[in-house]
Amino acid sequence: MILNQLSVFLPNQPGQLANFFELLMDNKIYIRSLTVAETEDYGLLLLLVDQFEKCVELLEQKELLYSITEVVAVRLSDNIGQLYKIAKTLGSNKINIEYLYTYSEHTSQATTITVLRLDDNEKGNEVLRDNGFDVLEIS
Repeated sequence: MILNQLSVFLPNQPGQLANFFELLMDNKIYIRSLTVAETEDYGLLLLLVDQFEKCVELLEQKELLYSITEVVAVRLSDNIGQLYKIAKTLGSNKINIEYLYTYSEHTSQATTITVLRLDDNEKGNEVLRDNGFDVLEIS
C-alpha cells in the first residue's frame, strides 16, 4: 500500500517544533513516525499520522506550509540484514531509494518499520510484496 507522508516546513527558530507538537496534541493527532531535518531557514518534518485528513485540514487552517509525498512502509524482521535485502531487491529491479527512515512500533512486541520514498512507489510496492516483504497497510 502506498502511504501519504506529510512534509511540514516550520521556521527554524526556537519553540516552533514544540508549538507544532502542541497543536497536534490539542487535536488528538498521533504521530506514527517522524524525522526532522533542517535548513538555514526551515525545519523539515517528515511524518506519518493516524488522522491524515484531519491533520491536513489543521495545517491549512493554521496556514502552515506542507506537501504530501507518497511512501512505502515495510516491517523489518531484523535490522541491517533486512535493510540490505530491501535495498538489494529494489536495486536489482532498477528502483531507486530516494530516502528512508525507520521507527519502532510497539504492539505485543517491538518491531522496526522502515519508510521508503522510491522513484517508483507503485512498482516498488509490488516488487517488495512479490519478494515476501511485509509491506504495511496503515489506515
